[in-house]
Amino acid sequence: MRVRHDQQQSAAEVRGPVRTCVGCRRRDSDSRLLRIVLDPRAAALSPDPGRRAVGRGAWVHRDQRCITTALDRKAFTRSLRITGNVSHDAISEVLETLSS
Repeated sequence: MRVRHDQQQSAAEVRGPVRTCVGCRRRDSDSRLLRIVLDPRAAALSPDPGRRAVGRGAWVHRDQRCITTALDRKAFTRSLRITGNVSHDAISEVLETLSS
């Protein structure tokens, strides 16, 4: 896999586990990203700030632009391998918190 020069520099500065943001597709430390999981009981996406929920997770920067891009591109449903409709209400609440 080819890595751009600017990604090589940022990856060298990151320590610990590295994840890819589903919004901007940049790699970053998992401590700088927010994990989003599917809550199967509610059929809704929900943030997992403690990073302890069971199952597949999608990682996104705690940035309004990255979250909006991921929602527009349907990146959460694709990376979590979700079929059907799910609620984005909890993600919308995170967006409102970030914009305030």
